[in-house]
Amino acid sequence: MEQSALNEDNRISKGASFFICIMLASVGGFLESFTYILKGGVFCNAQTGNFAMFAIYFASKEYKQAAYYIFPIFAYIIGISCTIYIPKWLSKLSILHWETIFVFCEIMILFILAFIPTSAPNGITNVPISFICAMQYNTFRKSNGIPLATTFCTNNLRQAVIHFCSGVEQKSHESKIKSLYYVSVILFFVIGAGIGTFLIHIINEKAILFCCFILLPVLFILFFYDIKNKNSF
Repeated sequence: MEQSALNEDNRISKGASFFICIMLASVGGFLESFTYILKGGVFCNAQTGNFAMFAIYFASKEYKQAAYYIFPIFAYIIGISCTIYIPKWLSKLSILHWETIFVFCEIMILFILAFIPTSAPNGITNVPISFICAMQYNTFRKSNGIPLATTFCTNNLRQAVIHFCSGVEQKSHESKIKSLYYVSVILFFVIGAGIGTFLIHIINEKAILFCCFILLPVLFILFFYDIKNKNSF
């Protein structure tokens, strides 16, 4: 599979990589609050909660409600699969990296979702968001050589604690920096969720346009480095 843009040390600057990382984390937090508050209490960023809810409703013999949680799970599976096969295909056809094309597609999909009528079934929004989150998670897996997730916090929190303890115990400045890196990603995830909650209560579904707004500079940076690296050959 083609390597993520945030993994390629020579392709993008460290500052740009960090900026992209925290902006994507903000989007991740925003989408988590968006689907939970407006779209039936579904978590689309990671599927642990959906598996649990499926089991709870199924065990309670509420099969229709249990089936409701299957759709975002399958969308997530398809999203992960796409990040395995599509980059290989695109690498032969485009000068742009998969990451750049994906962010453009993410902006377009989120923009369209902002105008889905409130009367439409929640699945019409939840399924595409699960799909997007899966692709974002598996496309941007590292930043400046540090493995991380931009759509959920569990492993980021684990790594933050591990590196902090290692930094204190071994007096390692590098470990402490890594811990701060993870804490920053978590912080921006929380900020994104907070902003999402605030905007949702004001403009409802249109709030998702905020994600498009903060993804635009990400798209510009990735496009800039694609063109710059092409011209350097």
